[in-house]
Amino acid sequence: MTKDLVEPELAEPTTRADASARRWRLDRIGMWAVPLVALAAGLAFVLINVHYNGGRYIPPLDDAYIHAQYAKQIGQGEFLQYNDGDPISTGASSLLYVLVLGAFYFLGVHGGLFLPVAVLFGVVCHALTAGGVVLLGRRVAGPVAGAWAGFLVALSGPLLWGASSGMEVSITSLLLVGTLLVLVRELPSGVFRFTPVLVALAALCRLEALVFLLVVPSLMIYVSARRARSLPARFGSLVWCALPFAVIAAQLLFYLATTGHSSPNGSQAKSHLSMPNLSLGELAGKTADNFSAFMEILAGLNRQDFAFPGALALAALGVAVLVRDGGPRRWVGWTIGVGTILALGAISTMGTALWQQVRYLQPFLPLFVLAAVIGLIEVGKRLRLGDKTPVALLAVAALFTALSVPTWVHNAVQDSGGIRERVVALANWTKGNLPEDARLGVHDVGAAAYLGGHPTVDLVGLTTNGLAEPALNGMGALYEELRAMSPEDRPDYIAIYDRMPDGVQLEHLADAGVLGAPVLSLPVMTVYKADWSLIDTGDEPIRPVTGTIRDYVDVGSMTSEADHDHEVHTARAGFQPMTEARTLETGGHEVVDSARHIIGEEEFTLHDLVPGRQVRLIARHDSTGPKPGLYTGARDVRVYADGTDLGKHWLKPEQKGWSETVITIPGHLVTGPDLTIRLAPMSPFGPSPDFQAFGYWAVQ
Repeated sequence: MTKDLVEPELAEPTTRADASARRWRLDRIGMWAVPLVALAAGLAFVLINVHYNGGRYIPPLDDAYIHAQYAKQIGQGEFLQYNDGDPISTGASSLLYVLVLGAFYFLGVHGGLFLPVAVLFGVVCHALTAGGVVLLGRRVAGPVAGAWAGFLVALSGPLLWGASSGMEVSITSLLLVGTLLVLVRELPSGVFRFTPVLVALAALCRLEALVFLLVVPSLMIYVSARRARSLPARFGSLVWCALPFAVIAAQLLFYLATTGHSSPNGSQAKSHLSMPNLSLGELAGKTADNFSAFMEILAGLNRQDFAFPGALALAALGVAVLVRDGGPRRWVGWTIGVGTILALGAISTMGTALWQQVRYLQPFLPLFVLAAVIGLIEVGKRLRLGDKTPVALLAVAALFTALSVPTWVHNAVQDSGGIRERVVALANWTKGNLPEDARLGVHDVGAAAYLGGHPTVDLVGLTTNGLAEPALNGMGALYEELRAMSPEDRPDYIAIYDRMPDGVQLEHLADAGVLGAPVLSLPVMTVYKADWSLIDTGDEPIRPVTGTIRDYVDVGSMTSEADHDHEVHTARAGFQPMTEARTLETGGHEVVDSARHIIGEEEFTLHDLVPGRQVRLIARHDSTGPKPGLYTGARDVRVYADGTDLGKHWLKPEQKGWSETVITIPGHLVTGPDLTIRLAPMSPFGPSPDFQAFGYWAVQ
């Protein structure tokens, strides 16, 4: 464990003086030139962005404005309150980053200066990261590896995109590299003073960073337990080394206490685990697809221009070299190897894993590049074609890296142009066209809040608590959650961007006819004046009811579904029982209701029934579908009440939108206040029912 570090060279020098001179030159180049190159390249990205956007910096994604808005609120004393007076929310993807930016704001960095300072902070972190890679490479593999790895990091297109994005990419990378650099200094002595702090800060920056560094606190605990001689000293060392776990536990407990959910809103909105009725096989398949895409990207086998060709295999070899050489470098190798796999696995569970130029992968790239450079040097040495072979191979890798930079410049300005034309344009329009206190419901709330100045409702649930899962369940569930809000919390206006192939399909909310008239209609967005006058019209059957309504299962409302143990057992692998909202004109007036698409079985439990009395279950269904040929399943279902077969029920098709039919449940089956109803196929292997379920009223 305390083995002296050996710094391997590319080839045996002829004299000791030559070796010393060579090492001095490489160290000098790495220590000073690499950070300066990284700083210059980062500033160049920013200046190109400013030039492209007419003298104004526009970040390549709206999330940068989300961080800026949280930071502004923190600087003004409203901790994690996205709008004035809002409850605490967890829409920022990095708690540490918004705290740092909040400190800038508190110190007087306001107005038009704030965002440029935040971006400059990212560029400086990128330069320090490149310099840290030089130092780390020098300690674990020699000055050649450190200098080359540092240059490849400094000129990495994806890292420059991240550094100039206004996001937490560069500070996360810096903390990861800094953690391993401090680890190799403290590991020989077995006394860890600063490593636990850096791991904790990295974890606060991105939770995936703790996953990546998971080997480190485990190693520190093991070494400290063996080294300490007295029981108090051992206990104190173990507690200090466990600091990262304590910090994350405290963060999650704080989220739970303030929001009712320990997972950040971003995790709820983006994770496959939040999808309705997700099977283990489907989760495994989606995760494996993302992981496979990451492998292809890191191998340099696609047009992403993320890494030079063969980088993945070379990084694996580099990890093996570090582990083979022993000493502290062994644990650097284990951390990079195991950490990369764990971090990629964690990110792969996200539905947005490959979005936004694969930004979730970017913070781990510097250490991956270092491992790849070590592997490339090893290949050059093994080829035995001459002393310059490793340098030639490294030059080829550098050439591929340099050639990718123009592509990433193009990506950055193209992404910022999209943000300018959509979210920034919307924010500027709202300042002069909406009432001062009007609440704006919108997808991508960063610029809308930070630049527009209006309170916002995040329709995908990042900065507004409680909307993430409904949005993922479809527009019916989202509509039900919005109508359950108090009138002062509901959005007064709703902005919907042009139709997007991925993500939450907010345009379906407009298609359902549940919004008011457009007040702005452009090719890239439409703004509606919200009309909530019809929100309660779907809560009763269309025809008058004889008797008393004892219970109402509002299918599509996740709250009502949870209260009634509503479940969907799908008959098709990969099918998600999404919800929709629909407006129907009947009896001279309009009715709005939500529904969930069922293919297979539906089950729920009725409450508050009078035992011994017959129940007339009024069922609102649509078995025709809004488009011909969409619904191809059976229209007959077999109904069960607490397991008793009630026989066949016909889901009557109705071209106008839905139909209401009655299921009669004999009184002798109502043995208590609760009764479980199941609608199933007519036979186990027969055609599956395919319908939209809107709701059920239990009448006695």
